[in-house]
Amino acid sequence: MKDQENELKSETQHQDFQVIDKRQFVDLDTMDKATPAEEKPRYPSYVEELIGRMAETERRFQEKKKQIDEEIARTKTRLEADSSRRLDLEKQKIVLSFLEVLDNLDRALDAAPQATTVEHLIEGIHMTAGLFRSKLQAMGVEPIEALDRPFDPNTEQAVGAIRVSDASRDQTVVEVVRPGYLIEGRLLRPAQVRVGRCE
Repeated sequence: MKDQENELKSETQHQDFQVIDKRQFVDLDTMDKATPAEEKPRYPSYVEELIGRMAETERRFQEKKKQIDEEIARTKTRLEADSSRRLDLEKQKIVLSFLEVLDNLDRALDAAPQATTVEHLIEGIHMTAGLFRSKLQAMGVEPIEALDRPFDPNTEQAVGAIRVSDASRDQTVVEVVRPGYLIEGRLLRPAQVRVGRCE
């Protein structure tokens, strides 16, 4: 029995101890230098998962942004077309109003050779001017009432001064050179006036 134990011990002592190296080494001589080395992920798996989710969220965001940008472009084109169409309709309304005035002027010119007196021609011109004023008034255009009122630099432009002897007419509009107009309460064209100056 002792012999067997000794034999086993001697076999064990003579047995070679083997280590298997499973590490991978790169053979620099056979490696293709043009091919870049493959990079292994350097993050833990949960970080890799979060990076993947973030990339997917970014992709969906870019898709949605592209859709919204395309919709905005379509809406802008549609609004521009609608605005242009509305503007054209408003122009037509304005031009139609002026055509009626032009028709009256043409009738007055046609009737001028047959007019027995100048008064008939002047009456026709007054009627046409009245029609024109009513068309402007329908569009919200109102004349600026400046004559015999204190000079207002917000709606009037002084183009000259006239001496006045009455002190109450100092800095008052004594002559309207060119009438001014408001459109819906806003200044359309300032009135050109001459202002009284008492010396």
